[in-house]
Order: sequence, then structure tokens, then C-alpha cells
Amino acid sequence: MKKLFSLFLGYFLSVFHSTGQSVEDFNLKFNEPGSDSWSSLPLGNGDITAQVWTNKDGTIQCYLATSDSRDGMDNPIKVGKLTIRFEPDIITMGKGYKEELLLDEGIFRIKNSIADIRCRVDANHPVMLISGTSAVPVKIYVTNNIWRKETRNWNKDEYLAEYGDNEMPFKPFMEADQTMRMEDCIVWYHRNRNNVFWNELMKANDLLNDGITNPLINRTTGAMVAGVGLRPLNDTVLVSAKVQKHFEIKTTVLVRQTATEVAYMNQLRQLADKTNKVKENILLNNHRKWWSDFWNRSYVFFGAGDSKLNDTLQILNRGYILQRYVNAIGGRGQLPVKFNGASLVLDTYNQSIGRVSGKSADVRLWGGAYWWQNTRLIYYPMLASGDFDLIQPFIKFYLDLLPVMRKMTWKFYKQEGARFNETMHFWGAWRGGDIGWNRTNLQPGISTNPYIKDLIITGLEMGNYLLDFYAYTGDKMMLYEKTIPFIKEVLLYYQNHYYHDASGKLLITPAQACETYINGVNPAPDIAGLSVVIKRTLELTKDTAVLNLCNKMLPALPALPQTTKNEKRLLLPIQDYKSIINVEYPELYPIFPFRMYGVGKEDNEIAINTFKDKSRPYAGWQQTGIQAALLGLTDSASKIMKSNGLAYDKRFRFPGFWGPNYDYTPDQCHAGNYINTIQAMLLQTNADDVYLLPAWPKEWNVKFKLHIPGSKQIEAEWKNGEMVMVKRYPEPKSGEVIIGFK
Repeated sequence: MKKLFSLFLGYFLSVFHSTGQSVEDFNLKFNEPGSDSWSSLPLGNGDITAQVWTNKDGTIQCYLATSDSRDGMDNPIKVGKLTIRFEPDIITMGKGYKEELLLDEGIFRIKNSIADIRCRVDANHPVMLISGTSAVPVKIYVTNNIWRKETRNWNKDEYLAEYGDNEMPFKPFMEADQTMRMEDCIVWYHRNRNNVFWNELMKANDLLNDGITNPLINRTTGAMVAGVGLRPLNDTVLVSAKVQKHFEIKTTVLVRQTATEVAYMNQLRQLADKTNKVKENILLNNHRKWWSDFWNRSYVFFGAGDSKLNDTLQILNRGYILQRYVNAIGGRGQLPVKFNGASLVLDTYNQSIGRVSGKSADVRLWGGAYWWQNTRLIYYPMLASGDFDLIQPFIKFYLDLLPVMRKMTWKFYKQEGARFNETMHFWGAWRGGDIGWNRTNLQPGISTNPYIKDLIITGLEMGNYLLDFYAYTGDKMMLYEKTIPFIKEVLLYYQNHYYHDASGKLLITPAQACETYINGVNPAPDIAGLSVVIKRTLELTKDTAVLNLCNKMLPALPALPQTTKNEKRLLLPIQDYKSIINVEYPELYPIFPFRMYGVGKEDNEIAINTFKDKSRPYAGWQQTGIQAALLGLTDSASKIMKSNGLAYDKRFRFPGFWGPNYDYTPDQCHAGNYINTIQAMLLQTNADDVYLLPAWPKEWNVKFKLHIPGSKQIEAEWKNGEMVMVKRYPEPKSGEVIIGFK
């Protein structure tokens, strides 16, 4: 793998001696086949992802996944793995081997003097296509590689997914895949039949009989593989009836909860037939158009006149582009992107990731549940990128959970409002290790996990994000019908759940600031979130009940906790607390995500003092780079951006996998923070004013197009220390363009 990386890096640095000016400039090229799944290059259509690689034995290998392929324990699992083999071996026998990931087209191409093969997951249909030509006639074998061959219980030491697994009142399990052959194709699927996880989890949550539908039972994940001239040899192998020079293999993927297996099979067949009716040239043209439109939404290209610096900046620029690509291939599914590996987790048969080794591609740390603090970081930079379609699964996830959160709040606290927990499965229940599997003598609805027991910032921050979404899109229907009602329920929880002190101020306790300061009073993130969300809501709502609630709560908010150190005012993470158990910095939440400080704002001095008060880590889910950029601290922001951008895992052929940091690989928290830092260094806004390059080193050249609030875009170019171009469209009626941080 070191040799492969060196080959790539040498190629990359030689090609990008000057600043890349298009996505095509960053296409990934290699001159020899890979060795295992860690050599794979990712493809996808937003829902289905494929990780494709070539082996030195001349085969093409591919893992398939989706955002919502889940087993009976809510673990993300692969759809499956395919192997394509040719007789004769046209992959290794040809001269001038080259493989290339065409980022601009979402296509993986393999080419030599004999073969020309293209792989893609169609942007508009649930199908992966592998097509190609050969100078010599070939026989083709397509094999479905089943590793979930038997239904069995796992030993506890095999299962690594969740906190508190040793307390499970049942054995973790994996169910077997089913395979079959039909006249013209092979099919396999994984169907959840075991209810024990659901029953025990919902029992621990005291929600078993509360009418929440089980979304896991009978959830079926599978695929159908067919190809021109291919016929089943058995349940798992397709073979060409005769040799051919042109070939096409289609794999249709479907995840669906159905009452019967027959119903699933019928839907899978109908889906495949629907795609087959569309001509390939039309499919391909529409596929390329989707990718062209995606890359034209926004762009960022940067470099420098100094060749050594430029080499580094081109690698950093590549990281920005690769992460947008990763977002695109996995961001339009039924569920949000998973922070701990997205749908791109690979097997660890040959190498380890953290404490995971020797495991299939179904295994990752932290399992299938969602953490708010991690998931949100993926979605913040999508606003400035204009990737509003990729944001939809994230928004829908939390909006759809509102009725469940209200139900749980009433059941456990006998009050109106909605409490959103930090961690939850996609139907709203706590993770078993968080609520506690053994609930004997415990009050219902109270977590046993000290890291997240009183952590409820989710609702406030999501409310603020929804207001940001409105600011960027101007979607008034969503604002009035979804966002304001969501915020109302979150505010009601704070108003009804906590007491007021003798002076009438809200007393938020028991509380914690992130996962770090626990058993405390008045956390800075909650106070900042309440202040910002209430003020923004007052400016936008016409709902009398919401207006009355906001006007009642605003004057009752406590001040942000502060102190003085060496005659400098500092923000505190929390007013009072008993223990510190993690390494987060809640005192910086007023900067990000709540943006109480920054360009055009008052009293930035206290925020800058706070940031500079101590050295802070910045990899993984730490938001330090964004916070530095929002305060105009160019040196700190650029230092962090460089470090994080160069911290991709060099063991993978695809240089856009960061991690594992605190979580897993590819680390989507780290990646989201990285591109968000770059955007904040380039562009910030305050009211109608636009601030360009508020934390961008003056010796770095850059050309970019990004989105700003008001359904607008701005395009600019900075070259050799001067702004050579600024365009805003549509042209605004008010507001200034300001260069630098002021």
C-alpha cells in the first residue's frame, strides 16, 4: 500500500504544480491494480454506494451498501459483495494499465490495451452498471460473495458496536442471507426475522407498548444481478453463455420492509424492469447531467505562487473536493449520513481500524444509532455548498421524530414540549447502553450513561439549523408549517421542565455542557441556543402562541457564564458543575454553532480571549477550526485547516477517508469540520453584508463560488494579494461586500 500511495502522490504533485481550476483536474489515477478492499474507490448515487477495486488476480471486486440497509439489531450492513472475472484475464494481460475515478462524472474507469471498462452507480436509478469492451472475446463470471452464511448468535467479544454491550440481556446475533437463481439473474437478500433486539430495547425504553412501529422486522436488503448474455450457473454465479467483446452487468438494489418475501421479490423485479426500459445512452446522459449540475452549484479552488506551498494546498484542495464527492454519493438516502463511516465502511481482514480487526465490512464502532453532536457536523457546510437536496434526509429525520419526542416527553415528564436526546435509533428510542439495559429500580426515561444523560442541546441546535435553512432557501411553507412548530415544542420543554430562581431567571439543572461538564447548572450551549433561537424566531413568526412564549422566555434567560482571568473576560462552559469527563469546549458554542460572535458582531474580544486562553485539540468532532475562522484568527484557522486536511488515512487508496480519530473511518465529523473551516475562512455574512476572506492567508490564491443567505450566490477570485473578481447573483438591493474581518 505504501508503494501505491507513493505512485499516486508523485503523479498528483507533478500534475498539480499549478492551481487546479476544475473538478476534473482532481480525478484520481493509478497505474496498477489494487490488492484488497482498502484499494477501493467509491461510487454512488446518493443512496446506493459501491466501493470498487481491481485485484492483481485480474478480478473486479465491489462492495454495495445503502444508507438504510440495517439488520435486526439496527446495525448498518452491506448489501453484499460481487466479483467479476474474465477468461482470458483482460485486466492484467493488457499493457498500459490505468484506472481512474472520474469525480466529475461519478464513474470508475479501467483501461489497458485490451479492455475498457466503466463502473457507475446511476445517479437517477437504483442500479450499479459495469459495462465495457474487450479487444478479444471473453467469458464473464459474476459471483455473489456471501459471508452471512448462517444465522447464529455472536459471542460478546465479537460484537463491538455499542456502549454498554456487556449488559445486554440477550446475545447479539446475525441472520443469514438468502440466495436464489431465476431464469436470467441471481438474487440475494437479507431479511430481519428476529424481534429480540427490538423487544428488549423498547422494554428498556419503556416504549414497548406505546404504538411505535417496528421499522426493523421484515426489513429486507438485497439485490438482483443480470447482464446481456449472462445466465445463472447456480444461486450465486452468473456466466456468459458464449464469449463476447461487449458486456453489460446491471445490479439493482432495494431495501424495503414488506409483509412477505414474495412481495419483496416482486418489487425488486419491478424496479429492475423499470430501469431496463430506459436506453443506456439516455441513462448515461442523465447521469452525467446530474453530476455536472452538482459540481456547478459551488466550487472552491486554491493554490499559491510558491511551488512548495502550492503542492500542499493542492492536496488540501483535493480533500475539500473529495469530501463533497463523498457527501454526494451517500447523501440522498432514506436516512442521514452515518458519522462513523457513512455507508463506506470496509472489512478489516488485513488491517485494523482502532480496536476493530479481522471483521467483515458489516462491523464498525458505535453501531447504527445517531449522535446529534456528530451527525450535524456533516450538514453545516452543505448550506454554503448549495447542496440542499443532500440536506433533506437530515432535516426529515428530526422533523419526523417530533411526534415521538412529544410522546416520550409527556410519558416520562408529564409535560408538554419535546425533549430530543443526544443519541437515538432512527425511530427515536435511546440506545440500549445509554438508557441502561437493566432498569430495575430506575425511573423510566432517565439515562444511565453519564456522558449524555442530561445532554439536550439537540432540539435547540436543530431549530437554529432549520432557521439557517430558511435563510438560505427562503422556503416559507417549511418555515411556517415545520420549523416554527418544531421550535415551539423545543422551547416548551425548557419552559416547562426547569424552575426559575428567586430573581425569575431560568435555572437549567440538572444539566450538562456537551459530554464534558456534568451534574451542572446553566450550560453555555443551552443559554446561547435559547437566546439565538428565541430572537430569530421573534423576527419570523406570526403565530401568537409562539410570540407569547418567546416574549415570556427571553427576559428570563440567564446570562452566559463568564469569568475574569489575568484581567481578561472569558466565557465559561457552564455556571457550575461537579465533574469533567470528556474533552469538549462548550464555552466556544456561542461562537459556533450559535454565531453570537463573529464578523460585524459586538464584543468579539471576550470570544477571542476565550479561544486563546488554552491550547485545544482540533481533529475529529472538535470544531476548533471553524471557531477560529469565525473570529478572524487567520493563523489559527489556517494551521488547523492544514493539519486536518493532511490527516487522511494513508493506508487507503482513496485519499478522502479521514480517521479514525474519536470514532471510525471514514470519519465524517472530521471531514465536515474540515470543509466547513475552509468555507468560514473564505466567506461569512452578517445581515445583508458579505465578508470575503475573513480568515484567509493573503498569500493563498483562491477562486470560489458559494451560497449565502437570501437565496443568493457569490463568486470571487483572490490572486497575488488582490481581489480580481467579485460577482453576486442575483444582484442584491442592499448590503456591502467587505474584504477581511471587521
